[in-house]
Amino acid sequence: MLLKERGFFRRANRRRTYLGLLGAVALAACSNGAAYAQSAVVPTLAPVVVTGVLPGPALWKVSKGNHVMWVLGLASPLPKNMQWKSAEVESRIASSQAVLKLPSLEIGVRTSFYRSSMMPSARELETNPNQQTLQDVLTPALYQHWRVLKARYLGDDDRVERMRPIVAGRELYEAALGHAGLVDDDGLEKIVYRAAVHDGIASVNTSYQLLLKDPREAVRSLSNASMNDQYCLSQVLDALDHGLVQATVRANAWATGDIGALRSILSQVQQDSCLSTLDGSQFAMALGINDIESRVRKSWIDSAEQAIDKNKQTFAVLPIHELLAPDGYLGALQANGYAVQAPDQ
Repeated sequence: MLLKERGFFRRANRRRTYLGLLGAVALAACSNGAAYAQSAVVPTLAPVVVTGVLPGPALWKVSKGNHVMWVLGLASPLPKNMQWKSAEVESRIASSQAVLKLPSLEIGVRTSFYRSSMMPSARELETNPNQQTLQDVLTPALYQHWRVLKARYLGDDDRVERMRPIVAGRELYEAALGHAGLVDDDGLEKIVYRAAVHDGIASVNTSYQLLLKDPREAVRSLSNASMNDQYCLSQVLDALDHGLVQATVRANAWATGDIGALRSILSQVQQDSCLSTLDGSQFAMALGINDIESRVRKSWIDSAEQAIDKNKQTFAVLPIHELLAPDGYLGALQANGYAVQAPDQ
C-alpha cells in the first residue's frame, strides 16, 4: 500500500492519514521555500494583485535530436481572481505522447493492517508531543512574533496553539494569503492533468517511492518525534512582516508571463533550509528518510530522460524556481546532454 502527497502545492488540511500529513505539511511547507523566504531588501508598499484573463509564462523546451519535452513552470501562490489562458498548454498536451507529473514523494507500508490499527491519527501528528503548546516549544522571541501575526490573521483561533510549528505556520500563511488577494492551491496542475485525460494522453508518475522497512518502530517514534521546524515558522513570520510583497510580485510576474521579472525575483530569494532541516530531524529518521530532496529530484530526472528518449513529444510540469535555477532540474538535464531553451532565449 502506497499513500502519496506531492512535494509542491499541497495544503495542510489534506490529512487523511499520517502519510498524507507528512506530504501535505512537511513537504508542502518546506519544499515551497520560495513562497516563504524573503530577500534581505524588500519594498515597503505591497503591489496591487493582477486580475482577469492572463497568459502565465511561456513554455521551456528540452530536446534531444528531434525529441522534444515542453515544460510549464508552476508557481504558488497566485492571484486569487485571475483566469489562466491555457490554450497553448492544452494544444501542446494534445500533441504529446505523455505528461510528466510534478516531483513527489510516496511513502508506504506493506499491508493495510498498520494503517488501520497502528498508525497515529492525523490529529496526533499535527499537534506537539506531550500536549505541549507553541509557547512551550518556541523560543520566547519567536513565540511573541507568532502571537502578533496570529492576532492579525487568525484572530482568537486558539486551536493552532497546540499545533506543531510547521503546521501552525502553514495555517497562518494561508490565512494571510487571503488577506493579500492570493491563493495557494493546485488548480493549474489539475487543468494540465484534466487536459491529458481529455485527450487520452498517458500521465507519468515521477514520484520517489519509499517503503517503510519497520512500520511498527516508525509509528512508535513518530508521535514523540520533533520536526525541528522552528526555522520554517520563522521564515513564514518574516515573510508576513513584509506583507507578502515578494510573493505578490512573483504571483503577478507569473500571471503576466514576465520571465525577466521572475528571474530577478527568484535570484533574490534566500535558499530555503526547511527541507534540509526536516531531513536531519527525528521525524525523518523515524521514517527512515534521508536526503529527501535529492531522491525526489533523481526520480523526476530519470522519468524525464526516459520519456524524452521514448516519445516524439512530452509535456511536463515543474515548480517555476526549478526552471530558473542554474542548478535546477533542467540544469541537470542540460548537464546530461539535453538542449534546454528558456522562453526568453
